[in-house]
Amino acid sequence: MTKLNIIGKFYQVLAVCVAVLGISAAHADEIRLQTPSDFGQLDPAFWQSGADQTIIDAIYPKLIEFKSGKNWEWELSAAESIEQVDPLTIKFTLKKGLMWTGNYGEVTAEDVEYSFERYTDEDLAAPNSGDWAPLKDVEVVDKYSGIIHFNEPFAPVWWSTLPYTGGAIISKAATEALGGKFTTEPGATAGPYKIERWDQGQQTVLVAHDGWNGKKPAYDRVVLIPINDAKSAEVAFEAGQIDVSTVAVSSVPELQSNMPANSILEVRPTAGYFWLGLNADNPSLKDLRVRQAITKAVDVDAIIEGAYFGIPERSTGLVAPGLIGYSEEQQPARDLDGARALLAEAGINSLDLELELQNSTDEQTAGLIIQANLAEIGINVQLNTHEGGTFWSLGDEKGVDMQMTLKSYVSPPDPAWSTQWFLAGQAGIWNWEWFKNEEYEKLHYAAISETDFDKRAKIYHDMQDLMDASHSFVWLIHPPATVIYKDSINAGLLPNGDYKLHAFAPAS
Repeated sequence: MTKLNIIGKFYQVLAVCVAVLGISAAHADEIRLQTPSDFGQLDPAFWQSGADQTIIDAIYPKLIEFKSGKNWEWELSAAESIEQVDPLTIKFTLKKGLMWTGNYGEVTAEDVEYSFERYTDEDLAAPNSGDWAPLKDVEVVDKYSGIIHFNEPFAPVWWSTLPYTGGAIISKAATEALGGKFTTEPGATAGPYKIERWDQGQQTVLVAHDGWNGKKPAYDRVVLIPINDAKSAEVAFEAGQIDVSTVAVSSVPELQSNMPANSILEVRPTAGYFWLGLNADNPSLKDLRVRQAITKAVDVDAIIEGAYFGIPERSTGLVAPGLIGYSEEQQPARDLDGARALLAEAGINSLDLELELQNSTDEQTAGLIIQANLAEIGINVQLNTHEGGTFWSLGDEKGVDMQMTLKSYVSPPDPAWSTQWFLAGQAGIWNWEWFKNEEYEKLHYAAISETDFDKRAKIYHDMQDLMDASHSFVWLIHPPATVIYKDSINAGLLPNGDYKLHAFAPAS
């Protein structure tokens, strides 16, 4: 390491230490984890970010939940039993003695009914309503038992709804007291942890919930510290400020060759996807030829090499390898001549566009490469970088004025979770491409009710073809999960690297 690098490293450490001065003192029975952003929405029907998801999974009960480990499997959680009686019916019975905070009593089947049925309430207008799209109703049998009825078969229910955020159970009484919805302050929670303290932008402190009737978490306290830039998070980890952190994909080769002492690095494949989105409703991008020119001009291989050191493979589409509907057909190679010809045909000699992206090191590098790529065909790109929380509010703030966005979405192991975000009703909410296609809509709903594997896979292939034909999507990578943690910890990670907080434990 050169003298300049050492000095730079010193100031990085100093900056991180200054940033965490306001964080509560460490306890022997606690664990400190980095999150890419602060949470902003704890209503499961409205959650937006990975930080939201992490806390939702810790503070609310679910009938079933994903196991930590490297294979996608689920296990009973708040349910004592659960059974799919037929394609339209699931019976469940809750464990007795699971208690809400705030003197709201025991978790009951009425809470389950309320939690799931509110997704289909048109007045609530939940952006995540697709989690329960085919739900007919939840029948309450008695205090602890109920029956979930569907209007049609729902193939993803066991993989992207019940064990994921859509399966979170909220308190009916507490939520109704808040007017039927909330943001950062739920009236009551009943998960393995509860929120003790939230210093916005600095830390969230969770403590074990004494009303939880499942396995007691190994750590009494969990401190979540928002650090948006993965490179800065690495510095915080090496400085001993945090015990668990994501790291930049571009840092993996260096870490693998020079691991910090007493640390473990995990690199896991995910079902998430990272892409450049083009807003087809924006006046500057309405012409299909312009969008097609951009997709031809972007050098995806250069982005993978320059921003990610060549580690992830190029994405072939929305669906990740290993999932039903994955396509092995490669995206077309870069074609600058073809891009210039399309712009000429559209009568465009010069064009000014804006690209919205988050302020992580890797994403900014990718943005600079895209900027240089498009300059080669006469498109001038202004890069607008944002902190995570600000970025995810752009749909509300800029709406159709957004032109290009560089972003990644997470996904559980079922493509229905991903395809739902690009329905016409999601335009401006999650669908920042304003992609609208009637055939795509029909295929989405056909896929979630199709139980034949091969037929369902074919549907997802066709849906990805429609997305590609719109030229609103430049698929880049399926970002691997890269997590580093102290070797004194057994990491409670889901197969895609997401935190399962109550599964973290000291190493034996």
